[in-house]
Parts: sequence; C-alpha cells; structure tokens
Amino acid sequence: MKLLVCGGMGFIGSTFIINHKSTNPNDHITNVDSLTTGSNIKNLDKIDQTNYKFVQDDITNSEVIDKIVSDVDLIVNFAAETHVDRSISNSKQFLNTNILGTHSLLESARKHEKLFIHVSTDELYGDAKNDESFTEKSLLKPSNPYSATKAAADHLVGAYAKTFGSKCIITRCTNNFGPYQFPEKLIPKIISKILNNKKMPIYAKGQNSREWIHVRDHCEALFMLYLKGKSGESYNVGSGINYKNIDLVKYIIKIF
Repeated sequence: MKLLVCGGMGFIGSTFIINHKSTNPNDHITNVDSLTTGSNIKNLDKIDQTNYKFVQDDITNSEVIDKIVSDVDLIVNFAAETHVDRSISNSKQFLNTNILGTHSLLESARKHEKLFIHVSTDELYGDAKNDESFTEKSLLKPSNPYSATKAAADHLVGAYAKTFGSKCIITRCTNNFGPYQFPEKLIPKIISKILNNKKMPIYAKGQNSREWIHVRDHCEALFMLYLKGKSGESYNVGSGINYKNIDLVKYIIKIF
C-alpha cells in the first residue's frame, strides 16, 4: 500500500509513521510536512528510509499535493496548527492550515478517488459539564479559534462525503501523551518543570478534568478505522481514563 501522511513530523504523525513501518515494512510512505511549530525532524531521524520519502511543503500547495495523491492509496491528515493559546494570539495561520489545507487535500482526494482520513480533535465539542460524555452525535461547540477552525474542517470533510461521494473518515481523539510530544503540552511541560526545579502553572486550581490516551493506542485506532471504518462517518477515539489536572500533576511528581 502507498500512504500519504500529512504532518508526519509532528507528535502524532511521526508516531503513526513509526508504528506503521514497524508492522507494514513493505508499504510506501510519503510524509509531507512544512516543518512549522510543532514539527520536529528529529522525531524520524532514526527511521528506516526504505520505502519512505519526506517532502517539505505545505498542504495548501495544491499542485504538489495533487501529484502525490495521484499515486497513493490512502491519505492520513495530521497536519494542523493545534495550540489553543497561540490561536488566540494569532489565528490567521490556523485558518490557512486547518481549513484551506484540508480543502486542498479534499480536492485531490475527490479528483483521484482516494480514501481520506481526517484526524480531528475532541476540542471542537467544547467543555464537558460535570460527568457529561461526548458521542459522535454531540453538537460541535468550539470555544476558541483553534477548535473553530478544526470544526470548520470537519464540516468541510463531511460536505465532500455527502456532495461528491468522496471516501472520507473523520476521527476525533481525546488528549494524547507519549514520546516526541511538543513541550508546550501539559504532560511534557510538567516533566520539564520538575527536571528544572521550577514551579508549575496550574489553571483553575487543577480541578479541570481531561481524558488521556497514549499516542500509540490512538495510532492503532486510526489503522483500525482504515480497515473497518465507514466512509462519511465520524469516530470518537478515547480511553475512558480521566484525571483532574491537579491529580495528574501529583501523580507525575510521585513517579519522580
């Protein structure tokens, strides 16, 4: 099989590539990444280069994307601007990558009739109240520019599936953790603060709760959806394991 992985130098994308190459060494992987914030070329510096190609470019470059898509079987899109705080201070790049970039991929997938897996986020459901859980039928209620652009992209993917009959699957995963995660995220930030003997900023007294999943479990779920998912459907991916932020911090401190 030939795969196009977009955003493959990021935390989740690079894990997906490492996982896939370890279990499917004969598959061909093309990794397109613009190497902006959140990307790290060192994530894949030890990868076997056999049947692997890296292209440094932006997914909005429709000419390059179209040429690659014409020769693959599957597109998996991890490429996105992701950090909430940065989206609040400057949202333009989020609009460009998360919406226009997704449109570029959808157009090529439609043209060449390829399966498109769009990796989204549970952020676009908004805040859960009390013991509320989200399902695939829950309303999208984005509360910041980042999640708003991801919600827009999801609607665009769904529209292509309905309007053009494009083969599209949307996945919405909860909070990931694991190797190669960008240091501005909660768990690596906590670890960094501990290692450097610095205080940790905990918002809302740490009472906010998050569901966590290991990044490799997420990537295995994505491949399962390639095998068994239905085109035009959205799938939530989670672990059912929740921690209050303050309890998570205390747990990590205890480990150290």
